[in-house]
Amino acid sequence: MGQFGGHGELATLDDDALVTISLDGRLDAFNVLVLRHQGRVRATCRGIVGVSEADDLMQEAFIKAWDRLNTYRQRGKFPAWLGVIARRTCFDHLRQRQRRPSTSLDRLTDLLGDQFAPESPERSLDEHMLNLELSGTLREALDALPEDQRRAVFYRDVMDLEYREIADATGWSMGTVKSRISRGRSAMREFLQQRSGQDGS
Repeated sequence: MGQFGGHGELATLDDDALVTISLDGRLDAFNVLVLRHQGRVRATCRGIVGVSEADDLMQEAFIKAWDRLNTYRQRGKFPAWLGVIARRTCFDHLRQRQRRPSTSLDRLTDLLGDQFAPESPERSLDEHMLNLELSGTLREALDALPEDQRRAVFYRDVMDLEYREIADATGWSMGTVKSRISRGRSAMREFLQQRSGQDGS
């Protein structure tokens, strides 16, 4: 394991030393950085996107930080560097949300079924889906999924990432990505159909 083997020893190092060790592929060293800074990153994400999506975007920010660790040059300023990644991740998410009407919003509407279609032509699809999100319907359906399926569906249908981008972000194979998205969508459809039946009874 090298000079620093255990979590306790790694925890005594400063950020820059942990970055150096992480660059050798030591995920345990990077995990110390995650534990050290996740509170600040979560707060940053909550301030931009709200509580419900903050943890997902915090995870995404740390994945990006791990992938881009070799670009870190600001010695002594790791929290600031990480904060920039977190903010960009959140703002990218907000931009994706605005671009969704012709992409993931359509897919999610198909997923929800005809009973969740916009009530009138005057009511935009974007407004309708926002109302559904605010009502918690989609979030409840997502939260009911197993973690791997929830993450896959969130990346594809909420963040509108391509399959290859999801594979790169998660380390899953392309087949695994597609399978988990398919199973997750199917489970969501069943959840929402049951919810619709309960509401109508």
